[in-house]
This record gives sequence, C-alpha cells and structure tokens, in this order.
Amino acid sequence: MGGVRVTSLRNLLPLAALLLVVLAACAPAAQEGPRVRVEQFTGQVSFYPHEPGASWRFLPDGATLDEPPLTLISQGPTLLAGEPVTGWRLVGRGLDEVSYRRYGSDGVHLVRTVRPGAVIDFDPPVQEFPSQAALRVGASWEGTTTASVTFPEAREENRRSTLQVRYRYDIVDRRPTRVPAGEFDIYVINFESETTDDEGTVVERISQTGWFEPYVGWVRHPIDHYLVGTNFAIPSDRNE
Repeated sequence: MGGVRVTSLRNLLPLAALLLVVLAACAPAAQEGPRVRVEQFTGQVSFYPHEPGASWRFLPDGATLDEPPLTLISQGPTLLAGEPVTGWRLVGRGLDEVSYRRYGSDGVHLVRTVRPGAVIDFDPPVQEFPSQAALRVGASWEGTTTASVTFPEAREENRRSTLQVRYRYDIVDRRPTRVPAGEFDIYVINFESETTDDEGTVVERISQTGWFEPYVGWVRHPIDHYLVGTNFAIPSDRNE
C-alpha cells in the first residue's frame, strides 16, 4: 500500500479479525456464552475534544497505511489530588504515555505525565490551549512551570528531581490541508520550550509544530504523526 501522503491545499493544495470455531463431536451443545462486542464511539466531540472513549490514529509521513498506528485515547474523567481531570493514553510505535489534563473556560492545561519509569507533575499546569475565543491566528501564550519528576523504581536518593520549564505557543497560520483522514481547516501551532536544572543548566530544548482543528483534534500530532482515522464521525458542518 502507498505511504501516508500529506498535502497542503494552499500549495496544491488494529483491525483484527476474531474467529472462534468450537468442535464438540458426539457431545451435547454447550450453552452459548457472551459474545465479543465492539462498540464505536458515536457521540459528538467538543471544541477541544476529550469525550471518554474517543480515539485518534496517527502515522508518520512515509509510513504505509497498514503499519501499526500511534493511538491517542481519551480515558475520561478522573480525580488527581482531588482535582477533576481527564486521562489520556498515547500508545503504539514504541510509546506508552498516560497524561492528565484539566479542561475549562480558560482552555486546556496539562497537569501530569506518566511515562515508563517516571511521573512528571507540573506546577502550575502547562497551558496547552487558550480559551475557545482566543484560538485564532496571531495568538500566543507562554509560561513557566516547575516539573517535579519522580522515578518510582530508583534508589531513594535518586528518586526525585526538579526542573524548571519555560514554554511558548504561537498560532502562526490557518489553512486547508489534506491528510489520510480527509480534508481539514487547521491551525498551525508552534511550540518551544527550554528546561533547566536546579543549577540553571539547560538540559533540553524542544521545538514542535502541530496542526489542530476544533471539533476534530490533532490533525498533525506535535510529535510529527498525521491523522489517519478516528472512531467518531467528524461533522461536515464544523466550520460553518
């Protein structure tokens, strides 16, 4: 099959099969047990989608469409230190990450990230998106946060670390774009961050670009994977 093709319209502009065969020759038929049932998320998603059960599938540019995808799943509401948040899981292609976000009238904030061997808490939470009214070309926001990192399996003296993070988001464009999942009118969002240790030494710099459309979600995930499908119907009138 062909590779993933991503085209900017401005410039030209695991399915698994389950088969169970039971042979019981010369024996009475057993009572039928429960059957496998697969339910698709059928509800509508919100401006910043986070409805429980909604999922998105991504592949990097150049991948074939039959390759295992990177899957983003909304695990729904939960409590974190008594605060209502939404749990997320990003899994596949070597990744397995759980994160917790707060959704409100002031936008979307990242509270915690859990990776294999590490738990990262952000104080204050990282603002990933502004209020709905503020999502427009030219908008920017920035902040600083303390990232408290816990390594549960490490020795006691090495179990905790504190880092300082400065970050900035800029919405630099809005344009029609085509990816394997369809045609979208996306916001181009640039993200930059700088992380320093307790001595002020820069330990990491990150620069990423994501494509986002309201009522859809990430069309290009910031880790450079493109949307190939969702388990919900994308409304055709979302931009009207």
